[in-house]
Amino acid sequence: MKKSLFVNKLSKLIFVFTELISCDSNNYKKESSQKSSKEIIIDSVRTIKEQKIISPKGNQILENSEKLYNLKWKNGYILESINISQCDNSNTGEIIHKFDKKIDSIIFTNDSFTISFKAIENCCSEFLCEAEIINNDTLNIIYNAYGSHCFCNCLFDMSFQFSYNNRLDDIEVAKTNIKSVVLNNYLSSKAKFEKLVNTN
Repeated sequence: MKKSLFVNKLSKLIFVFTELISCDSNNYKKESSQKSSKEIIIDSVRTIKEQKIISPKGNQILENSEKLYNLKWKNGYILESINISQCDNSNTGEIIHKFDKKIDSIIFTNDSFTISFKAIENCCSEFLCEAEIINNDTLNIIYNAYGSHCFCNCLFDMSFQFSYNNRLDDIEVAKTNIKSVVLNNYLSSKAKFEKLVNTN
């Protein structure tokens, strides 16, 4: 009788001891898994902080834009450079509006062409520039004004120089035949794509 009572108590004691060990190991697993998940969250937060968005400064070509990629590899033209004048505060008054979005010249060389024009924008503007082919044969020159806003407007002189992507010739892909040019999709600015020197 005493022996069976002893075995019974011993088995209960072993059972309780086993349960305690089991609970303790489960708690350890929970704590360790929680710690590891916290570490992952901290790492992801660190990664987000390291990726800073760099805001644009000055006049720039949007080098990696989809429009310029298509212009180069589908149409065969590369926007090589831009030249934009500083704001000239002497260009004020109503007379400047007749020059707004008017193409002054299209000049061709053997390996490039340059389109020059004037545009009225806020005098504190800087420009992000790109270009695209629209309506199958029209070169749309794009300049997006950004930056501080001042209480004045300026007539900016702008020129965009393009070269030819001769690598399309190597794979026997024809360049797009450009017939006309527009500025920022304004139809009133449309000009034929041919040698032009405007004397007005």
